[in-house]
Amino acid sequence: MSDIIDGQSATLTFGGELVGNVYQYQFFNGSPSVIRHQSLSAPAREYLPAQPDYGTATLQLYRNHADPGQQRMAQSQATRKVEPCVLTLEDGVTLSFDAFCEAIPLIGGKQTGQTINRSTARIRITGIITTA
Repeated sequence: MSDIIDGQSATLTFGGELVGNVYQYQFFNGSPSVIRHQSLSAPAREYLPAQPDYGTATLQLYRNHADPGQQRMAQSQATRKVEPCVLTLEDGVTLSFDAFCEAIPLIGGKQTGQTINRSTARIRITGIITTA
């Protein structure tokens, strides 16, 4: 069972499974390649954007090996499988894209005597993003 943290306003499904315990996220931090264009008579170089590159998404989460979404991300990393993803924002807008998990490490520690397992998971976005 995936847990949505109190106050969490956006959700992510990865391969059809809700990714739970996300407490911070950053999406779409890529940038397009640049094409340099210069004719022989031009006074200066000109640059044009190439195809879009939406980059990666970084998820700060409390690691839970029983969470179906986190399990799906770990399987994607192990099998190098691209999965469909849907990011739903608090205003109801949905962004759909394909991605694969690059890393979902385990970071351990203690807080008030309790063991805390966190992770900074990174997924790579591939292809175009559609909005609904």
